[in-house]
Amino acid sequence: MTLLAADHEPPVAVGSGQLTVESLTSIRYEMHGLPSDVRHALHALNRIHGDPYDGLHRQRLQVVTEEGLSLLGGWTIPKVYVPESGGEWTFSGQIEGMMTDEPGGNQPGTEVTFLLPREHLARIILRRFFPRPEEEGATVEHRLSVLGTEVIFTLDDAADMLTVGAAASEVLPLMFTEHWLGEPLRIMFGQLIYPRFIIRALPTRTMVSIRPSPAWRAESNACALWHGDHILADASGFWQTYAGLLTYIVSARDDQGQPNFEANKVTALYVEVIQAARGSRWVWALTFASAVEGMVKILVPRGAHRADVDSASVEMLKRHIDEWTGGAYLKGVAKSAVSRALEITTATALRELRDAGTITPDQHRAWNKVRNRVMHGSLVSPYSSAEDDKLLVDLIDLLRSLTRGLIANGGPIPQRVIYRNGITL
Repeated sequence: MTLLAADHEPPVAVGSGQLTVESLTSIRYEMHGLPSDVRHALHALNRIHGDPYDGLHRQRLQVVTEEGLSLLGGWTIPKVYVPESGGEWTFSGQIEGMMTDEPGGNQPGTEVTFLLPREHLARIILRRFFPRPEEEGATVEHRLSVLGTEVIFTLDDAADMLTVGAAASEVLPLMFTEHWLGEPLRIMFGQLIYPRFIIRALPTRTMVSIRPSPAWRAESNACALWHGDHILADASGFWQTYAGLLTYIVSARDDQGQPNFEANKVTALYVEVIQAARGSRWVWALTFASAVEGMVKILVPRGAHRADVDSASVEMLKRHIDEWTGGAYLKGVAKSAVSRALEITTATALRELRDAGTITPDQHRAWNKVRNRVMHGSLVSPYSSAEDDKLLVDLIDLLRSLTRGLIANGGPIPQRVIYRNGITL
């Protein structure tokens, strides 16, 4: 084992030890060795405490197994035990994953494997939407075209694994794709679904990673986009939903016009509601109401103006306010309010989406009632009742409706289709 310091610096220490896979999200190591330079070792180990926000101050663990396999253990902040009697130091801590890098020519591409809990409804859904295996325990495939690139799904039901792979292309480039392929699954199943195994094939070598794979929780099943009476029968809709989500995620760009390495904003909103589902009813309501507002801001980007408010009339009214002889503070308040009348607010957008039939009146009513209550500090009753449960269910359905609208539209609503009598998708 080698505990590395920063790039171009000597190692902290070299020694031997053990790796123990404790769970699907944690691997623990223990290493015994002596630093060749104690002063350098202490300086490197203490840097992260001096600046805890700089992750590059952490150490990295490299391992060579008894069989000669080289592994990169990733970042770590080790605990150090120095015996009073002298002798080897003990370094211990956790790493989230491991990676090996093997030489060899390959067709460039990405393959990610997800672990499937046996008891989850997703297993039944996937079994129905894959072709029947020729023999019991055999793997089965489904092929899906996304933006002209073939994505291959392989279900190994006996091994509890779903593998998704794609050849490298301009649409699905290496490194980005290993993150993108799992995002639609998180949204569709309402679970923190991350790949346990990743293969990144390059022309000259293959990089294989073991990553954290959080447990699936029953509490967040209600957050799933793939929900309703049709979920066990509509195979075409299932694959179309995955393709629509992946198309949106792949096509999204940041402020600099670059593809997103981190999770898409829609995926990030779903991750928040998935985690909030494990909390209290008030936390659930608060997070869903905020997620709805976040989705509306994606659908109707900031700066979109109402077509039923004339900007020339707004400027005329602001000049009229300027002529008023009252206090400057009240003038400023009034002019700001008039300027905001041009903008499509979340409330306005939801009202127009309701009128266009994209969301239901009950969903709109739930957001109005819950959002105004929870955002201003009013607690949601911790006890279940028919009225309160319906509000929460309608709020969840509202987030689903907005997500489906985003997929159907292929992204944000163009400003030209925002008009007085509603928004069309």
